[in-house]
Parts: sequence; structure tokens; C-alpha cells
Amino acid sequence: MRKPMSLRLRVTLLCAALLTLCCLLLTVTNNFSAIRMADAIQAVPLLPAQRTELEDSVSLPMAELHISDTIQQAQGAFHMQSLLAMVAILALGLFLIYRLVGKALAPLDTLTCRIRERTAADLAQPVEIPDSGDEAAALALAFNQMSQRLNQVFVMQRNFSRNAAHEFRTPLAVLKTRIGLFRKKQDFRPRATLELLQIVEGEVDRLSAMVSELLELTNLERASRGEPLSSGQLIRSAADQAAPQAEARSITILVDAAPCTLAGNAELLRQAVCNLVENAVKYSPAGSVVHIAGHRDGEWFQIVVADQGPGIPESLRQRIFEPFFRVDDSRSRQLGGAGLGLALVRAIAEFHGGAVYVEKSRGAGSRFVLKLPCEKDPPPD
Repeated sequence: MRKPMSLRLRVTLLCAALLTLCCLLLTVTNNFSAIRMADAIQAVPLLPAQRTELEDSVSLPMAELHISDTIQQAQGAFHMQSLLAMVAILALGLFLIYRLVGKALAPLDTLTCRIRERTAADLAQPVEIPDSGDEAAALALAFNQMSQRLNQVFVMQRNFSRNAAHEFRTPLAVLKTRIGLFRKKQDFRPRATLELLQIVEGEVDRLSAMVSELLELTNLERASRGEPLSSGQLIRSAADQAAPQAEARSITILVDAAPCTLAGNAELLRQAVCNLVENAVKYSPAGSVVHIAGHRDGEWFQIVVADQGPGIPESLRQRIFEPFFRVDDSRSRQLGGAGLGLALVRAIAEFHGGAVYVEKSRGAGSRFVLKLPCEKDPPPD
């Protein structure tokens, strides 16, 4: 494969072509003007001085021939000098262009060397931005921004792999331990067998739930999102689904939803809101209140789910939407779940062009905001 031409050489050749064209035009124009001037000078008649009888014997055509030869020699010398000057100017111009282009592209060469030295381990370290304020500085800034985003993705990928392995290892270890004990004791009584089957079934259900949620995270792009959906119906459906769990712990769910029409996948949006409400009920103390509000803000509809639970530290408000991440790992395991609910909410929100985040609560608890685009109102009749 032939090595591609460098940018410096391409710019130099382009400037050389333009410089050559300008020199040629200038040389041709000067030579044409010189020829016309010489012809005009040659056409001017010579005024004879006072003639003597000796001078009358000299023929004028010989003098005119001598003058014409001199002018032709001068024209030839002028042509040669013009060509030599053009070649010298071209050579000097090409040398200066090559050096100046190399000096102008030096920051790009430096940036290229630093980019080539980068690995996945040092993506978080930004490259030095030149003080030139030109395209090289803009390119270095864009590279730093891209490196930061890639580093965040790599960190999330490592955390996801580590957390996923940990989550899958726990139920598998339980299954292996229980089966090993059952085989070692050789206790085949119906009660012992039934106890083992219940444990196996529970851990298998837990694994199946994690796999199902992971599949939902990866298959969102295949879902449709053009269905109109009432915001009030969406919020009330989520509240009704979480009502049995809330009643069992004497938790009150209050709903205050303004009317709005949303465009998207009804099932996915319902699941996102249900996940937020179920999380609020799960982490709220018994006898507390979970408030679900919905209001329109311009072209957006905001669904706010507020609880009176332990709250989320400010430093962890971004990480809670990562897969398998838990604020309190021991308490989360006691309450159940695989740590994928909020990650699925964020994926559904971004799939619909929205967002989800945690606001600072005025009192105790957490305040989750799901921001979704509203469908445009139909024009009045």
C-alpha cells in the first residue's frame, strides 16, 4: 500500500502550482509588453542630421538593419533573464513555502505524536493545548473532550464487568454450596428436597431477572416509540402497581399529575416510572409518604418522584444510574433487586430523548426527576 502524501507536502505543492501559474502569467505579460515596446521603438523614423555629400553616399537600409539586430538581441536577452528570474523566484518561493508550512503545522505534528503515545490507561490526562488559538488548539481541545468521554465509558465498562461478575457469582455460589451440602448429607427426605428446590428456584429466578433486565438494556433500539400516551394515565398506572407493596408497609402514595400527551413506547415509559416509584416505596420507612407529581415545563414534561428515605449522597447521584451500582450494598441485597432498575430508567429516558437525574431534596429522602419530551399540541380548528 502506497504511503499517503503528507499534509505539509500537499499544501506546498498546491502553493507551488499557484505560484508557478502567477509567475508564468507575469513573465508572459512582461515579455509581451517588452516586445510591443521594442516594435514601437523600432517603428519610429530616425531624423537625419545635416547631410554632407559624403553622407549622401551612405545607404539608410544598412543603419536600419543594424538597429533591428540590436533590438532582437536585447529581446532575446530579456526573455532569457525573465525565465531565469522566474525559475529563481519559484525555487526561493517553494523553499520558503515548505519551511513556513512546516512551521505552521508543527503543533499538529506535536499533537499527533502525543496522541499516538496515548493508551487506555492515560486517557484521563489531557494533552497540552497550544496558545496559538487556531485549528490546532481547537483540535487539541476536541481531543481532550473526546478522551474524557472515552475514559468515562471505559471506567463504566470496567465497573459494569466487575459488578456483573459479582452479581452473577453470588447466586451461583449459593447454588453450588446448597447442592454440595445436599449431596454430602445424602438427605433425600421430601422436606429436605423441597427446601433445596425452593432455594434453587429462588436463585434461578434471580439470575433470570438479571438476564431479562440486561436484555432490555441492550434491546431498546428495536422498540417503537411513536405511540401517544397520557401522562396522567402513565403516573396512575405506576402508582397502582406499587400500591400493594406500599400498603403492606403503611406507605401513602400521593399523585398530582397535570395533563399532557407524551410520544413514545407506552410499555417502556410505564416501566421507567414504575421502577422509580417502586424504588421510592422500597427505600422509604414504614408509615411515610411517597409523592408523585407531573407538570409541563415548556416542551418537556417532568415526572417527580419524592420519598422520605435515607437519601443519596451528592457524590453518588450520578453513579446510581450505572448498572449494578448500589449506595448501600448490604441493605439493597436485603430488599432484593439486581441494581439494574435505575440504569434501565436512564436508558429508557435517553431512548425517548429525555433524561433522569436526582435533585437535592429540601428535607430527608430523595427526589428523582424523569424529563420527557411532550408531543406537540395539534393546531386549533
